[in-house]
Amino acid sequence: MNPLSPAFFSTLTLVSISYLLAQDQSADGWEFVRERKEVKVYRQEVGDLTAFRGVGMIEGTPEKLVGVIHNPNRWKFWVEDLNEGKLIEKKTDFHFVFKQEINAVWPIKNREVVFESKILREGPSQILLEMKSVNHPSATLDKGNVRAKISFTRYRIDPLDGNRMQVTFENLSDPRGRIPNFMVDWASKSYPVSIIEGLREEMRNPVQEKALLPE
Repeated sequence: MNPLSPAFFSTLTLVSISYLLAQDQSADGWEFVRERKEVKVYRQEVGDLTAFRGVGMIEGTPEKLVGVIHNPNRWKFWVEDLNEGKLIEKKTDFHFVFKQEINAVWPIKNREVVFESKILREGPSQILLEMKSVNHPSATLDKGNVRAKISFTRYRIDPLDGNRMQVTFENLSDPRGRIPNFMVDWASKSYPVSIIEGLREEMRNPVQEKALLPE
């Protein structure tokens, strides 16, 4: 990861570099990739797949942020390459099933995902959205698409002073089929930034409504 050769450094400098490199690899295995648009991006190899994480600050309240994330009518304004998104079923006030279709560049087929999303409270203030792929009788595979699998998508929302939140977005998905390595690399570096930036924009939109959160 360090592009400089150790031959240029004294023993003391080498120790310092080793310490800095260790900071790029968190205790839970996430490797720091870069920071862009005030979003810190991390990645982690999980078998043959790549998980990615984005951490950034967003102004507003958890109630409105969850409302934005669970509003498929406006996904097209902040979910990159979205072709279609809709609510399949509202099981409870805190448990939903959604479907998304993502446009792909020819000759790759469009991907679609059917996933549940659960709203959870951790402690007095932290809110979690936990998402994963599910089967649903009302969400059959559209002709010509490939059904991707979400192992997990998580939004961890930590409210801070000054009407701000630290939002951590994590995703591990299997797109199924053959995807060029450069596209996987692009997604791991750029998609977390796109998500956080999109949410920042939508939080400023007055048409977005607040969601009900668990006590």
